[in-house]
Amino acid sequence: MKTNNKFKTMMMVTVAALAAAACTDTWDEHYGNEGGPVSDKSLLQLVEEAGDLNDFLKVLQSTHVFVNNKPTGVTYADLLASDQTFTVWAPKDGTFNVDSLLAECATGIVGDSMCGQHFVQNHIAHYVTNSTDTKSTIMLNGKYLAAEPGSFEGVSYAAGRSGQPARNGLLHVMSGGLPYLYNIYEGLTTLPEYSGMGAFFKRYEKLELNEAASVASGMVDGNIVYSDSVMDRTNILFGTFQNINEEDSNFIMLVPDAQIWDKVYEEAKGYFNFGSAYKADSLQELYAHLAVIRDLVYNRNYGCQHMADSVYSTSYYVGDEERHHIYYKPLAPGGIFSSSFVRDSMDASNGVFYNLYDWPFTPEDIYFYPVKAEAEVESLLKEYSGCSYEATGNVARDSISDGYLTVTASNSQRPNWTVTFDVPNVLSGTYDVCVVTVPRRAVNPNDQITLPCRFTGAVNYVDESGTKLTQDFEDYCIPKVYEMDTVKVGTFKVPVTSYGQPEANVQVSLTCRLSTTADRRNYYPSMIIDCIYFKPSKEE
Repeated sequence: MKTNNKFKTMMMVTVAALAAAACTDTWDEHYGNEGGPVSDKSLLQLVEEAGDLNDFLKVLQSTHVFVNNKPTGVTYADLLASDQTFTVWAPKDGTFNVDSLLAECATGIVGDSMCGQHFVQNHIAHYVTNSTDTKSTIMLNGKYLAAEPGSFEGVSYAAGRSGQPARNGLLHVMSGGLPYLYNIYEGLTTLPEYSGMGAFFKRYEKLELNEAASVASGMVDGNIVYSDSVMDRTNILFGTFQNINEEDSNFIMLVPDAQIWDKVYEEAKGYFNFGSAYKADSLQELYAHLAVIRDLVYNRNYGCQHMADSVYSTSYYVGDEERHHIYYKPLAPGGIFSSSFVRDSMDASNGVFYNLYDWPFTPEDIYFYPVKAEAEVESLLKEYSGCSYEATGNVARDSISDGYLTVTASNSQRPNWTVTFDVPNVLSGTYDVCVVTVPRRAVNPNDQITLPCRFTGAVNYVDESGTKLTQDFEDYCIPKVYEMDTVKVGTFKVPVTSYGQPEANVQVSLTCRLSTTADRRNYYPSMIIDCIYFKPSKEE
């Protein structure tokens, strides 16, 4: 449900209705005034005659209706004098800061729009809503406010003043102003305490022309010219975080205070060093932000149904074999939603902010993951010499992940060979470089070869200046013969990442070296490789 688009359309038709009385019957049928309150007075007249709604009236008269992000000559006072059907919850004089609202309107278009969205539209809805209704009501600003007998969004009705009929709706007089709750996206991009994270989201916000909803007036120099252009507010990050701008969702957002945010963001940047790559700073900023934020957003409708047991963030993917983005016992001491980390909370219109006084994650929890390059994926095999190979995929047995690659020396008299694999998406951090090998009898139970292979390894990489370098590991590696084996080749600190890029800048070369007769007697120049495995290391 796109509440922002619905509201935009609603306002467009609202202005049109003021200019054309013929639309009245359609609007009354659509918004439920048939058989509703009957009076010869408009809602505006009821507000004017109340005697204690003058502050609210002043704001109505000073705030303009916007269409396509532009102010019209129509005020909300004009709107309440029209023949359209509304319900108004009007706060009594002295119960809200009228001076600050009037001052906001006087600042210009931005202030006028903000006052309309945050205050006026928050007190008006289409349809007739009685004070006895118990269902939530969608206001003109798209917010869903809770209705209960005797109160609305927690604010009580003034005694004997609810449900006053007008010819175009109902007036409820309230004992105070209705609270405006930011949705998760609005809170991040508006509230100063969230400015570090919010600035990132705001950077990707755009206003884009909705050609289907706009009115074209002709062509100029081969381009369409619009007499009435409709602009949609979009953000490429909405899809990444399950549309945290949507009012009809139920999110939990973990938000660290500014000091914690600065620390964890700077730490993440260190893992996303793109060196001399094109737009390296922009890539680092994007991926470091996403890495830190992606496990801060949870949707209670999808990933939090069993919160006592576990939760998964909006980044969770059901096909992820590694089960990233899942957190167990989140409410128990030490859990990510527990008082061990959560300082307090703040309601949002589509969920709740959990404000953190401590950071509940390590880099290994949220982005510094093990990286696996499946050997049987032939596009990852960049070079090979002195050998032949056979890729076998779709294997579902033992501990083999997907498939394997069998490498065999081409010449038994000169049995030295080298294979080199791309390892994409390795971050700029320290890893144990490993090779996972498969025992020959796991492939062929009748295999009679019992000699192990012996090999050495090397990492080919790019430094911060873009220079291609190689780190050789001198120690020989000898995999186990009768079981799956994860063989550590060495530890290496990757200086520059190519995360998310089409070309990997890290490769691993494996070389079989059997130089002497004794070597050929003790080792066999063939190896079955499951994958190349980069495991995050604590070594520096």
